[in-house]
Amino acid sequence: MEVGIGMDDKVYDLLEKLYLEVQGIKGNMATKDDLKDFATKDDLKNFVTKDDIKNMATKDDIELLADELHTEIQTVLDEVKELRNDLTTMEILTTKNAFDIAKLKAIR
Repeated sequence: MEVGIGMDDKVYDLLEKLYLEVQGIKGNMATKDDLKDFATKDDLKNFVTKDDIKNMATKDDIELLADELHTEIQTVLDEVKELRNDLTTMEILTTKNAFDIAKLKAIR
C-alpha cells in the first residue's frame, strides 16, 4: 500500500510541476491585446525594402545634380545678361536711326 501512495505522490508532484511550468509559459505568452499594435500585412506592404533603398538617389547623386543645375542656371544667366546688352545696343541704334530720320525730314 505504501508503494501506491508513494507513486501517487510522485504523479502529483509531476503534475504540480507541469502545472507550474504551463502557468509560467502562459505568463510569458502575448495576448491579443499585446499584439493589437503590431504591424499588419497591409502595413508591411507600405514599408520600404532594401531594394527600394538601393534605387534611391545618394547624397553624391544629389550634389552632382545640384552642381549641374548651378552650371546650367549660370549659363542661362550669362545668356540673359548678353541679351540685355544686345537689347540696349539695339535701343541705342534705334534711337540714333530715329534721330537721323528726323534730321533727314528736317532737311527736306
